[in-house]
Amino acid sequence: MELWEIGLYSVIQGITEFLPVSSSAHLIILENLLNWPTSGRTMTISAHLGTLIAVILFLRKDVKKISKSIYQMKYYKVDNNILFIRNIILITLPIYIVGFIIFKNMDQYLLSLTIIAWSSIIGGALLYISDKFRSEERNIYSLSILDSLFVGIFQIFAIIPGASRAGTIITASRILKLTRIDSTRLALYSGLPTITGAVILEAIWLINNSINNQEFLFIFIICILSFIFAYLAIILLIKWLKSNSFVPFVIYRISMGILILYLISN
Repeated sequence: MELWEIGLYSVIQGITEFLPVSSSAHLIILENLLNWPTSGRTMTISAHLGTLIAVILFLRKDVKKISKSIYQMKYYKVDNNILFIRNIILITLPIYIVGFIIFKNMDQYLLSLTIIAWSSIIGGALLYISDKFRSEERNIYSLSILDSLFVGIFQIFAIIPGASRAGTIITASRILKLTRIDSTRLALYSGLPTITGAVILEAIWLINNSINNQEFLFIFIICILSFIFAYLAIILLIKWLKSNSFVPFVIYRISMGILILYLISN
């Protein structure tokens, strides 16, 4: 891939990772439009590392508080931070199980543009319904064990390109009456173990396989660009949600799905 293509990959990955629009769908569409080879491990780990740094930086104050609670562990039965960690584990567990056991044998069937189009349309419609007809009554620390499992099971659909990991978590959270901002924050928090796991697995692969100086340069460029655009996207999204809804993302997703269906039918 050319340098400008690597830059484009990084920007798209950074912007779409935490928005409810599916980063994997955008990258698959780009691969088809520009005849790219399937994204390699070097690009994947670099992009994931950049977005991981971005979300940790954005949540740094909360991460510090949670780390302090883990260190003390005196009041784990009533400490909101410890209970929140429990909930994040419960949210993450279903997609880990399904991802490792099932998806590795089905990925070739899920990467078609038709599936991406329909999952984008259906996911957008569900996001609209959950956002439109649910009042904002609960915060991020009010989730019960059953609530967390509900969000986790809903997140399983994010395995399908076009469904969006952030989108599925936000949709489930809005169904549970979490505020728009807390629904988005939950999607950010839930991304931490998922992205960290991906980075660790991909890093192990890179350590066991020699890479040249050019690949090191690519890692640096992709990581930096993904970090910058992911961080900006998070800030702008939270700022937007303080006084607006998810409607623009719904319109975008449904329009993208319809356009894909139209193009592949002609």
